[in-house]
Amino acid sequence: MDPSQSIPLSVEESDVRKAVLSFPAGSSGGPDDLRPQHLKDLVQCRKSGSGFLTALTRLVNLVLAGQCPGDVAPIFFGGRLIALNKKSGGIRPIAVGITLRHLVSKCANTHAVARLATYFRPTQLGVGTPGGCEAAVHSACRFLETMPNDSVVVKLDFSNASNCLHRSDMLKSIADRVPELLSYCHSAYANPSVLYYGQYIIMSQEGPQQGDPLSPLLFCNIIHPLLESLDSILQLGHMDDVNLGRSQETVAKDVQTVMEVGHDMGLNINVSKCELIAHPGCNVTDPTLLSFQQILTENAKLLGASLFPGMVLDLMWAREM
Repeated sequence: MDPSQSIPLSVEESDVRKAVLSFPAGSSGGPDDLRPQHLKDLVQCRKSGSGFLTALTRLVNLVLAGQCPGDVAPIFFGGRLIALNKKSGGIRPIAVGITLRHLVSKCANTHAVARLATYFRPTQLGVGTPGGCEAAVHSACRFLETMPNDSVVVKLDFSNASNCLHRSDMLKSIADRVPELLSYCHSAYANPSVLYYGQYIIMSQEGPQQGDPLSPLLFCNIIHPLLESLDSILQLGHMDDVNLGRSQETVAKDVQTVMEVGHDMGLNINVSKCELIAHPGCNVTDPTLLSFQQILTENAKLLGASLFPGMVLDLMWAREM
């Protein structure tokens, strides 16, 4: 897994310009206070925009080639840390990196998504599939509508998934499937980087940083072979939301595989938040499945959406009004 053995990605000025203009209006800057709007204004400047874009593209390609100086890398690939409250409880840490690093990741991500979109589909719908969330909901609904009485669906929840993945496995997955990004990902994630949280400094050492535009792809790329190895008929992944469905014996076996293989790569199932969806009267005997929250099919939800008309959908509508 030597980055020098692969030819790094090189992008054109048009790619960089498109990435710069894709930043949402009002996007925040990182610890250096350079905001995406600054880059937008400079790139669109009639007088000097062309020359600036040329220089910016050279910088992007330099970083993509893994040539960010070692003394600078911990700061360049770090950021300002913010903590968001999850609806289900707990904290979601988001790293707001410097704008130039975000720009490089945007360029890398655009290339990688185009390369891996067909590889992910139809199992992993969180990256590279427009409308992937809707597709996952409709697929789950159709499966549940025709599910035999002795079959079940499980919704698996991982504890702090993105922040626990082993980076060595993450880099190996990049080397296997998108080697042209290895130089960049190695410089960004092979060594710890600095995150600032108020007066505190935290070293980022595991998993892709939530906030890095490349983070979703890095996560999906490492867990996809695990999903493909399972025997369930229903296999739906939307980032770290994994849903499996078939006979309870097959699903139980797949859940055990996910627990064992996932543990080796740093992923651990949060049993208290996992769900088991089954018909009334379904005799579930597997101890692991019995430890999940048991949900009737008519009350099933996926990715925040109610799958069937009824009480759950009515409650969701009432909260929105």
